[in-house]
Amino acid sequence: MNLDHIPMLDHHAHAIFLEAHWREAPLESYFTEAYDPDVLKHHTPHGIFYRRSVRELAEFYGCEPERGALDAARQSVDYLDVSRRMIREAKIDTVLLDDGLLLGQLMSVTESDSLLPWNARRILRLEVELAGLVSQFDQVSDLLDAFETHLRQVAPTLAGLKSVIAYRTGLAIERWEPGEVQAAYDALKRTLKAGELPRLTSKPLLDTALLLALRVARDVNLPVQFHTGYGDPDLDLRLANPLHLRPLFEDPELRGLSVVMLHCYPYTREAGYLASVYPGAFLDLSLSIPFLSQHGMRTHVHEALHLSPLSKLLFATDASRTPELFYLGARWGRRMLGEVLDDTVRVGDLTASEAEDAAVMILRGNALALYPAPA
Repeated sequence: MNLDHIPMLDHHAHAIFLEAHWREAPLESYFTEAYDPDVLKHHTPHGIFYRRSVRELAEFYGCEPERGALDAARQSVDYLDVSRRMIREAKIDTVLLDDGLLLGQLMSVTESDSLLPWNARRILRLEVELAGLVSQFDQVSDLLDAFETHLRQVAPTLAGLKSVIAYRTGLAIERWEPGEVQAAYDALKRTLKAGELPRLTSKPLLDTALLLALRVARDVNLPVQFHTGYGDPDLDLRLANPLHLRPLFEDPELRGLSVVMLHCYPYTREAGYLASVYPGAFLDLSLSIPFLSQHGMRTHVHEALHLSPLSKLLFATDASRTPELFYLGARWGRRMLGEVLDDTVRVGDLTASEAEDAAVMILRGNALALYPAPA
């Protein structure tokens, strides 16, 4: 199936660099979740994703598929012009941007919406928003009250919420006594440096704030995205298994909450199971597309379809920093989804008409139904 005609609603991504940062960033950094200089220099260029992408980007820029030629071609272009062209060719008409990454280095959501050829909306990253309030309060109860008030005030401007608690303390969320949370907060306050945004890693504080935010999200009907599965070395992959989220889906106080399990790989089957049995569980296919080999990407999509209803699957690019990742992610997302849906028709799981409907659902329809329309 050729799915190029279907415009994509990219429900999970990050903004692109401001131009000066884009021109300085090494090409290798876009094709790995590693950040160790030795890995970037000596090993990333031998990855399948890197090798495949160099050839694709060389074709786009009209240069030889060689690193030096590609660097020269990239430096010679008008940054905004090439960004707009890539987004148009990716056929992304709407993007939901988590703006809690690389603060000050990426375009704002407003800039992304006004300068680039799509509609851009904001996803609020909970841990960063909470960190911005910490310096103002000595009592954790006051902090949490202010956090809840803030979330309810900004909710009408948002497309959703996002948690990276998997990176901090893991997805096994616990309930803590108020005294335990205050003690943890006191310990955090003793380590604060004036003028610095703290990176919160206190499990009692993060778990308590997250449960509060989930109740707000349920009340105001905002989906909550959770990073699950594959990520950079800051992540303990064992703690990022989406099965840890089961108590949230079982919690009667959170009935009606919609949770989007981002990425999922290598826990795709586990996420598919959750999506098949809990009404509020949704499965995202991003990041492994386009980071894996073609076989790996195809397998990831196949496994998502094993149990998950078609109405629970969403595709995103999870692109960040460079427009090239939007371009590559959208191309490979459509290609892999088309190939897998072809297989479902060939073996009789879906009819051709059902597969065509599924493609529209996964690339945009399910996201349109899940995320609120702009106020």
